[in-house]
Amino acid sequence: MATGFGLFYRLAYILALTTVLSFAWNWYNIRGLRVAVDRRSRRVRVGDDVEERLTIRNLSKMPKPVLEVEDLSDIPGYSNGMAVTLSSRAFRSWLSMAPARKRGIYTLGPVRVSNTDAFGLFRRERLFGDTDSLIVYPRIYELPSFAIPASHLSGESSSRRRSHDLTPHAASVREYAFGDSISRIHWASTARMGRMMSKEFDLGLSSDVWLLVDLHRDVQAGELDESTDEYAVSIAASLARKYLDAQLPAGLIAYGDQRYALPAETGSGQFDRIMEFLAMSKAEGTTSLEELLPHEEQLWGYHSSLVVITSSHHPGWINGLKELVRRRVKVAVILLDAQSFGSMFDPVSLIPELHSAGIAPFLVRKGDSIPLALSQTYTLPNQMPEAGS
Repeated sequence: MATGFGLFYRLAYILALTTVLSFAWNWYNIRGLRVAVDRRSRRVRVGDDVEERLTIRNLSKMPKPVLEVEDLSDIPGYSNGMAVTLSSRAFRSWLSMAPARKRGIYTLGPVRVSNTDAFGLFRRERLFGDTDSLIVYPRIYELPSFAIPASHLSGESSSRRRSHDLTPHAASVREYAFGDSISRIHWASTARMGRMMSKEFDLGLSSDVWLLVDLHRDVQAGELDESTDEYAVSIAASLARKYLDAQLPAGLIAYGDQRYALPAETGSGQFDRIMEFLAMSKAEGTTSLEELLPHEEQLWGYHSSLVVITSSHHPGWINGLKELVRRRVKVAVILLDAQSFGSMFDPVSLIPELHSAGIAPFLVRKGDSIPLALSQTYTLPNQMPEAGS
């Protein structure tokens, strides 16, 4: 019996000593470290790389085996972590690059360093560095061929003054004249005619452009940069730049996690404000498009052009557009085919009703070239497509 008790005490002593040593080793292993993070950008667009260089240095004379290093940034689809072993006074450094795949405002850091002892009894971690903010703006496309279709608008006079200034509406084309900017060139006519052709714009059709982005949560589909809401805000941002570059007032309405509204104004400051709002917006809206239109209709009159960007399959919002067309608001619809993004609902079924309302929509599917998809409206069988400009 005495021998048995002696063995028990020896085992208990060894276990207690192992526990104490494991705890001490785990505590020591997470000390004597210096972590530096070089974040190279604070503002990017969807598709741009988020770059970060992380350096961890062992300040002690003892080696530090198997340290788990991880940046706790909350950017969707982004991860920067590595398991490293550091010898005495050594360091490891690596550059992490990954594309930003979702607009938003995100937190960069801190860096977590964790370690587990050899027996897996204790796990300890420390946080290093401060947090920073990263703003991911929507992707921007060049849309040289997009224009709000004028031939489908009711109640318009055929007598209009031509303008040498850019407006949302291309009324005709003419031969290129010295001094015409690149944005005026009508590339499709240039290719067809074999000589440079420029767009002729209609001054009387509109004085401001409004972008309405439908961020109702029930009509969205897809994930990250391949989602309906990401396509929608990218198109809105691209149109904002197109018209603001042409010195046209542009405004924004979007009902997402909150109401985002900017009155139609000109200038680079307006573009920055629109980009900020679109970056902040989340597709968590509870107000449907058919509810939104009558609520905001006082913003638009005969002098306004309204571009509606939606993936809604509910037909009710078309009635709201009919009322705006009756009031001589110039309306364009960019319809996102939610079914191509994985939704069970089919907004494309609304196209015949839109045509009946005198609105020829643009149709964008997942994976489409946005500039190409917005170069002409979607046509029904036995109809000719209408070029955007």
